[in-house]
Amino acid sequence: MNRVVLTMIGTAALAAVIATTIALRPRSDGPSSESAKPGAQSKAAVPTLYCEFTNFADRTPLVGFYFTIEQDRPKPVYAQVFQREQDGTSDDFGGPAAPRPEWSFDGADKPAVLHSPDDAMQINLYDYNPDKPGSNWFEAGLRSVRYRNLGGKCRHSSA
Repeated sequence: MNRVVLTMIGTAALAAVIATTIALRPRSDGPSSESAKPGAQSKAAVPTLYCEFTNFADRTPLVGFYFTIEQDRPKPVYAQVFQREQDGTSDDFGGPAAPRPEWSFDGADKPAVLHSPDDAMQINLYDYNPDKPGSNWFEAGLRSVRYRNLGGKCRHSSA
């Protein structure tokens, strides 16, 4: 009898762990509609850059930016996919009604800088090497009138 009860408790605990793992799994930051497009699988994947910025008192991100890095031009193009706010609102770009804003990259400066199309924001990328994607976070800073000067971090992922 005790063996049966222990087996049932163990099975229930294992099921709870599996369900929690699935529920807490991070969702994909990339747009899911692109993978459904015909021919999307045959194209080579595009590298991405994700940056999130926090205020000094709270470690919860206030704003996050997600870019694809299109390298088929003379200078790489950082096309903004979305901008997500702390309250959960999000601006998604890429459709006919909202084309992706193209941020300009200046790697000659130290730190390297991403400039928004209207020059209202810039992201300083400290120790950023665009030729070295990986899963490591590096320091970044957001400079804008709206967000003021926020510290944060970015991650450049390979295709």
